[in-house]
Amino acid sequence: MRTSCTSVGVNMCVSLVTAFHARPGASHRFQRVSLSNLHIPLPLASAALIERATLPSYLHSSPVEEIHGIFDDHLKVYVKRDDKLDLLGAGIHGNKARKLWGLASSYPLSSSRPFPAVCLSWGGIQSNALAALAGFVCGVQQKRLIYYTKTIPAWLKDHPVGNYRRALELGVDFRELRASEFQDIFGATDETEGGDGEARCIRLKKRLVEREGDLLAREADDLLLVPQGAAFPGAEEGIDRLGREVEDWWATESGSGERAEVKPLAVVLPAGTGTTAFYLARTLASSSLGRTPVVYAVPCVGDGTYLRAQMARLTRSEALSETPARPEGRGVLGGRKGGKPGADHGSEGWREKAPQGAFPEVLEGSAPHVFGQPGQALIDMWHEMGEKHGLELDLLYGPRAWCVIRQHWSVLRAKHDKLLYIHTGGMEGLPSQLARYRYRKMLPDPGE
Repeated sequence: MRTSCTSVGVNMCVSLVTAFHARPGASHRFQRVSLSNLHIPLPLASAALIERATLPSYLHSSPVEEIHGIFDDHLKVYVKRDDKLDLLGAGIHGNKARKLWGLASSYPLSSSRPFPAVCLSWGGIQSNALAALAGFVCGVQQKRLIYYTKTIPAWLKDHPVGNYRRALELGVDFRELRASEFQDIFGATDETEGGDGEARCIRLKKRLVEREGDLLAREADDLLLVPQGAAFPGAEEGIDRLGREVEDWWATESGSGERAEVKPLAVVLPAGTGTTAFYLARTLASSSLGRTPVVYAVPCVGDGTYLRAQMARLTRSEALSETPARPEGRGVLGGRKGGKPGADHGSEGWREKAPQGAFPEVLEGSAPHVFGQPGQALIDMWHEMGEKHGLELDLLYGPRAWCVIRQHWSVLRAKHDKLLYIHTGGMEGLPSQLARYRYRKMLPDPGE
């Protein structure tokens, strides 16, 4: 079943937010805020309203803020606010801004090199990756995005909300598949199909082209395939930038004369496919600091076994990305100058760095967890972090991560003096997440 819409006839606030900039290494205290002032990114701009010539083609560093009184005062806690990033001013935030930075810089708007005519991807109907890809492919590049998903509920079609609504506004072509058909096409692993990630990518693209028939016949050689959640090696370039920002901040925070004596920094982040955690650990493993930061990934979509399998798959799929290498001299911010803290975080030489075997540690929760299912512990943690500490979170990843951090708190504070939490964004999907909690009577309706 095909669904396509360039406008769903709803009033839409449009905001092209300029890219956020803060001095690398700076720390800021949190300002406590009321949940009534909760910041939720505005919907992505429609393609017709995006002026391509005026969009910046860079991604600034995100700020680091200190937050006090988390659980106890035995461990200093900081938050890397990647939720404040805005790639290309097109409403692409958090880890999706990091993942798509390499793709965006491979096809800069100032270049005459055309972006592929059609982008193919797949995943959940309220996926943050869907919203980000829609903003980049349809909004910025003004090209076609075909997105495969499981059957869309009738009520959601009648009343589009969240990331699905944004994607419709931007003109995404949806392809609905039965659950069994979706699993048959996209659920295979490299082991079950045989071959490496690149071979699977080629087979998958061929299968999708055959499925589309005449609709893609003319563009068969001009396609870009982006895996679910943007979990592909092309994401490493932007995540490498994140690692260098963390390295620079930690060099300033730990003090140059005492690096060898301090405990290693704990870097904690929620994980779906584990792409951000995997490449961040790889970058930090090559750190020039005295003690290598330890990256902890909290599985939020599946369990630890699933997360480790997803990250291991990335090691076998280095060629999965079809993003061409950037031509020499096309870097936006310039290369790192000798790898020293404080240098510009450009893309030149970004693959010349990390041990290939660097893996994050996995922090698992003891309580059963079903991704996307409303839970009392999650909404309680969401309230606690927002009302007590002024930290705005989504409801799919953030609260789960902090619940698991609390469970492992005594172990973390024994091994580390400071913890840096990576806020991976996801705030775009918060309205639809809150609606689910209200439907379950776990939150009052507005106005009650």
